[in-house]
Amino acid sequence: MEFEDISIQYFRLRRHFDAALKESDPISFLDLSHSLRIWVDMKSEIDSILKNNYPAIRFKNPTKSKIVDKILKGSKYKFLPLASGVNSPGVQVKGLFMVNRVLTPDERKKLYEAGPPELKTTNISFSEWLGSGIYKVSDADNDGNELQISRAMLIKRAANFLGASHPKGTDDGLAGENRFDKFIADLHNTSLAGDFPATYYQLIEIAKDILNTLELIFIKPE
Repeated sequence: MEFEDISIQYFRLRRHFDAALKESDPISFLDLSHSLRIWVDMKSEIDSILKNNYPAIRFKNPTKSKIVDKILKGSKYKFLPLASGVNSPGVQVKGLFMVNRVLTPDERKKLYEAGPPELKTTNISFSEWLGSGIYKVSDADNDGNELQISRAMLIKRAANFLGASHPKGTDDGLAGENRFDKFIADLHNTSLAGDFPATYYQLIEIAKDILNTLELIFIKPE
């Protein structure tokens, strides 16, 4: 790909990101999902650009909280860090987790004191950042083992089986990928502020992080 082609995709993503924030409807979110899918496909090109021309640019990942891990361990749960946060009418959504049991007063106190997840600057490539786990669940069908779904997988499955890039219900997915669908579908059925699916909030955060991190490459100061 030529740099100009990637630049067009950057501004395309920005347009769909702005539209998703403004319109906040299923159509704008599907368009954002489809635009993000392109970034998964061109991750190698982004790796090369950063390595050869912008080695100082760094992506950030949520830090792992030992307190949260200890409290969630052994429980059935869903954990969506949303460490950089997503603004919604009247509230900023960060650090979402749902536990299928009653927390003790001490656990609630510890979680409050720990605060929402924080971001840490990493030394990883764009491909590795996309491959980092961003949605963590306990896999009840696998003896309660923990399962992490990466940014790339969430984008791909949202685009493929939720209707962004293929008509909903027509994509069977690869055997190694569609095993995540039930967990992503469960997340999609979880409504957050504004009564929008949690998947949309995560896709908005991913788009925001890409746009902000790569801004200096595509938007030149006047």
